[in-house]
Amino acid sequence: MLGLYPREEHRVDPKPPEKKLESVKIRPLSSVIFLYPSALAAIACGLWVQFAGATPADPGASGIVFTLLFFFNLSIVAFDYTRLTSVVIILLFVILGLLSAMYPAVGEIIRDTLKQPMFMNTTFYWIWALGLTVVLLGVVARTRWDYWEVKNNELLHHHGVLGDLERWPAPGMRISKEINDVMEFALCRSGRLVLVPPGEQRAIVIDNVPGINKVEAQMQTLLSTLRVDDNTK
Repeated sequence: MLGLYPREEHRVDPKPPEKKLESVKIRPLSSVIFLYPSALAAIACGLWVQFAGATPADPGASGIVFTLLFFFNLSIVAFDYTRLTSVVIILLFVILGLLSAMYPAVGEIIRDTLKQPMFMNTTFYWIWALGLTVVLLGVVARTRWDYWEVKNNELLHHHGVLGDLERWPAPGMRISKEINDVMEFALCRSGRLVLVPPGEQRAIVIDNVPGINKVEAQMQTLLSTLRVDDNTK
């Protein structure tokens, strides 16, 4: 009886073709972008003071927290936190912790320093939060008309409000990626791209490229596709 019925075949739909990568846009950011933790800290401290207030048991604590975070954040912009530097800083904190445990006087000095009241009202925090946010938005907006693009066998540099354009050949271009600052990579996954178009003696250095690993991988994929297309012609 089973042979009287036709066998049903289940067809598997073929996998849709992947969209071909046509261009890669590189939008480098100013180093000011790494101050966004300070903007978030200003918002958090503003909410802290506005809704909790400064109590007698915790005088000016928000000011100490914000000041320490701001100056640490500022050091990220000013200096390069290499892997060695990061290890040294961690070791210094470990040493301070051990000294505080071994010598109570050292711990008392650190605690007394951190307990110094630093009063900042909500107006201070909201103004800083607003100012930093406006600057950061301006930095991001600038990348809309000042960016690099690999497209149609060319490396293009778009810059200027009027759309100025510079061109270099892309096939055969050498690409190198550098991640020298651990903190900047942790904040924005950023790094440096060094591009050497064919026939050029001077390298093109693009700093503070966010998502550096993804951008570099896309560029390698695109340039590999361009090389294959050139070989098949």
